[in-house]
Amino acid sequence: MWCIMENISMNNYYNIMKFLALTTILFVLFFAILFYFQDIFIVLILGAVLILIAEKMIQFFNRFMDSFPKFNRKAVGLVLLTGAGLIFLLFVGSQVQALGVLIGDFSNIQQDYASGASALFSEHESELSKLADSGIIKPQDLQKIGNTIFSGVTDLVSKVSYYLFTGLLIIPLMFGVYFKHHNKIGSYIQTYAPPEHAEGITRALKRMGRELEDFFSAKMLESAVVGLICCIGFYLGGLEGWFYLGILAGFLNIIPYLGPLLGAIPPVIVGYIDSPMTALFAVITVIVAQTIDNLYLIPFMISEKVDINPLLSVVLTLAASKLLGPLGMVLAIPIYIIYKIIIKESYRELVNIYKND
Repeated sequence: MWCIMENISMNNYYNIMKFLALTTILFVLFFAILFYFQDIFIVLILGAVLILIAEKMIQFFNRFMDSFPKFNRKAVGLVLLTGAGLIFLLFVGSQVQALGVLIGDFSNIQQDYASGASALFSEHESELSKLADSGIIKPQDLQKIGNTIFSGVTDLVSKVSYYLFTGLLIIPLMFGVYFKHHNKIGSYIQTYAPPEHAEGITRALKRMGRELEDFFSAKMLESAVVGLICCIGFYLGGLEGWFYLGILAGFLNIIPYLGPLLGAIPPVIVGYIDSPMTALFAVITVIVAQTIDNLYLIPFMISEKVDINPLLSVVLTLAASKLLGPLGMVLAIPIYIIYKIIIKESYRELVNIYKND
């Protein structure tokens, strides 16, 4: 800092600080708008993750095909895609029956619960009538509970339908735009950006892309490993719908701190429907997966990919969860990475400008 102060006047230094403060405010407003329209924001994030996965697969395929220069890459790629699609459809189709059985079990439990509740009400009708007359229990309270449950299920179905419909409209366009223009970003910057700042903008974008790619690649690999362990454990434990429950556990593991707990609840409930021993096996599976995640994956894989202080990551995640909910928990670290790079590169460019002046 003192080296900078020797080359830059105090007035110019204050101007730099003002510019960085304004940049911070604009950055916060930008992401506040995105989180306000979080439904479309989630679809865009999902599209970006799918693009990252597709790009990684293309890179792996190209490296693999370099060993076989005589083969037609397009033909081999088409055969591999077709085969992978058929295997996936067959595998998912085999799990649909298990999912149907699982839904049927829940339906039977709901009917049993309703029958039991009706019998309980008939048995204690006089007591309940006295409570209703005294104002402790009101008939409209039961109606509100039913309405709340129905509203929650309706909202969930509506959101899933919205994400599917919006994703089918937007994500293919994202793929088309990205793979058509991503190699031309450098030329666009050279054409439209001020010549003295083009290098800094290019450097910042490359650094952002590299660090975000490292972060999301590490998180996806972490979730895939946790999901695979859960799938194997749930299958050995005899859980109905083990494939979907394992995928759900791996997906929810993306959410820091709360994700593992949320991912453990469905398999435990499903296991308890079968037997307490099956539920216990599901709990053991989740504990094993989280132990491997916390002792091996996070220290040796995530920490190497993401250069951030562990205490700062905890504080950022908790603060983002308080302000923005589960989505904030997931995106707290990526947003911090973007902000850090923007501030550092802006500071470097401003210092160079005032030094020249």
